Amino acid sequence: MKPRTPSLFALLVASTGCLASAQEIAAIEEVVVIGSRTEANKIAGSGTLIDSEELERFDQIDLNQVLAAVPGLYIREEDGYGLRPNIGIRGAAAERSQKITLMEDGVLIAPAPYSAPAAYYVPNVSRIDAIEVLKGPAAIRYGPHTVGGAVNFVTRSVPIERTAEVDLSAGSDAFYKVQGVLGKNWGDFGVLVDGLRYASDGFKELDGGGDTGFIRNDVGAKLRWQASGDRYQSLTVKLGFGDEDADETYLGLTDSDFDNDPKRRYAASQLARFQSEHKKIHVNYGLGVTKNIHVNAKLYWNDFERSWNKVDGFIDGPTLQSVLASPSSFALEYGLITGNLNSDDSDSQRIEVTNNNRNFESRGAQLTATWQGQLGDISHETVAGIRFHNDEVIRDHMPRAYRMSGGQLVWDGLARPPKVRNKAKTDAWAFYLSESLTWNRLTLNLGVRHENIKSDLEDFNADVTRSGSQSFTSPGVGIFWQLTDSIGLLAGVYRGYSPAGPGNDEVDPEKSINYEYGARLSTDNMRMEVVGFFSDYKNLLGRCRVSDAACVAGQEFNGGGVEVAGLEVTGTARIPISMGLALTADLTYTYTESAFQSSFLSQFSQWRLVKRGDELPYLPRHVGQLRVGLSSPRWDVTAVIKFQEKMREEPGRGPTSNGLHTDGYITMDLVGTWNLSEATSLQLITQNITDEAAIVSHRPFGARPNRPRSLIGRIKHRF
Repeated sequence: MKPRTPSLFALLVASTGCLASAQEIAAIEEVVVIGSRTEANKIAGSGTLIDSEELERFDQIDLNQVLAAVPGLYIREEDGYGLRPNIGIRGAAAERSQKITLMEDGVLIAPAPYSAPAAYYVPNVSRIDAIEVLKGPAAIRYGPHTVGGAVNFVTRSVPIERTAEVDLSAGSDAFYKVQGVLGKNWGDFGVLVDGLRYASDGFKELDGGGDTGFIRNDVGAKLRWQASGDRYQSLTVKLGFGDEDADETYLGLTDSDFDNDPKRRYAASQLARFQSEHKKIHVNYGLGVTKNIHVNAKLYWNDFERSWNKVDGFIDGPTLQSVLASPSSFALEYGLITGNLNSDDSDSQRIEVTNNNRNFESRGAQLTATWQGQLGDISHETVAGIRFHNDEVIRDHMPRAYRMSGGQLVWDGLARPPKVRNKAKTDAWAFYLSESLTWNRLTLNLGVRHENIKSDLEDFNADVTRSGSQSFTSPGVGIFWQLTDSIGLLAGVYRGYSPAGPGNDEVDPEKSINYEYGARLSTDNMRMEVVGFFSDYKNLLGRCRVSDAACVAGQEFNGGGVEVAGLEVTGTARIPISMGLALTADLTYTYTESAFQSSFLSQFSQWRLVKRGDELPYLPRHVGQLRVGLSSPRWDVTAVIKFQEKMREEPGRGPTSNGLHTDGYITMDLVGTWNLSEATSLQLITQNITDEAAIVSHRPFGARPNRPRSLIGRIKHRF
């Protein structure tokens, strides 16, 4: 039977559309992707900017919920609070956001994007001033992972005038958030200090009692010197420290237990604890060499340490996935996990709890030069960049065995050998060159990226060291034609790449040819964009996590050819009514098809037996969001409706419900803001008003819920 290949091309060519609203948000050296409404409307590619006004309007702590407003992104929830987001772009795997390039102010911010790309750290949304998402040909400037695209977190700039703010929130499940901001300038010098603390007791209930919440602290400072005079020159030093202590687990529920009580947590997860610390130093220097030439240099260092103590299965028994998928077939093991049965002295009844301890460090230097000029009737912008990056991860995973006794885990007192002890490190040189040419209403963007990567993996358990190298070149071209004052057309093609990790020389890197085409419509009160995309993977890369069975953490697998196609729709409208009242509406929608292009049997637990034409897991066909609001100069009320179709959790075809799958769901949030004065505002946020309970994932182990109905009150005062 001929495999079902994504069949959207005829529809995509006929598409019409627009880009979401964007505003001027930060200094030029901080913004690397979009930056302003004017630039957004002329990008020869698709991009979205979530500005400070929108972030302030909804005050989310969960990055998953923030990015739900961006078309072409796929979110897989895990803990309900977004502590460790899973984000994918245009078919790139959402697993720990490892297939997209994550940046903060244009600097790589994932703990070790080359050596261990799983992003166990992302910046706290409450300290972010804007978020930029770039897809299409322009994404090749922001590697190493260019298959999907880039997400850039823009932090708050040092203010020109004195700034002082206090922001307090409290709500359901003992949630609270405290944030303070202070900024001031003294002539050429300025400083900004931002402190954040937020926490919750958690919404899950542990069998036998116990904590299921979290607490996070995050403190940052920016010191800036900006020279007076005609020539632009600026030096900014950014410092940051953050930590987290969370009683978070990988263990979910059986489907039947989820139906009875989605907030339940089994007794076997009582020792779960995630602890981390993150430190950073970023130095940013900008120089206006001439009126048309600007140079920017960045130095950066990031350090991330984490330990995650969590139940990992049985010392000698079936996997947790098997037990939770069929509890009647594994009645003994299910009874031990729930604490209803007691263990004997055999290893088959001893529960394994492993402390996955990892230390990450990354450092680098990058230089960018921009030249803007005029060649007759053609205006151009040339951007050249070079970056050296080094990162490493040290893994030390130590297991312990526990007996279940009276609903409590009791350590057997035996020292056991480490499951994983290794060190991976990578050196990477990256170069890119882009040229933007504008003639009348036509803009042409040409770009190319080249990377040289050398990596080593030292396996201390096996006493083996493996070294490898890879290099690749990614060209791209994008075109934008302003057909009329209100209608623009765009198209582009580029080569995507995601490198293989250290010690995986037997697998191929992830490679693809990506296409997009669409249109924008912009009027005084309305903007729309419709973009079609098609990604032709030469090889899809699967990466093992510690929760995956029958593989080693970091081990990678070839998935062969894959085709992914989709349609992204974005629209926003503002309709003035009277007396300062206005009705606003924002729509985001993504449709996606996918198909493996070969049949194979994989050791990777998320693939297993794949047949040609099978759809990829964790790619919902339909996902979207609708926001409708009514605003005045003093108050604003907005309803947010989010919907996602059920999605596969294993390859397959036909009805999604035939195999392992998540639930489809529709949730609604309501946000009301009242400006008491220019200095003080009150906000009431109700999330998931209908208290919709949905299985958002069966991974790592068992059914996991979304966040239940939550009510949050907030007050913010500016001094």
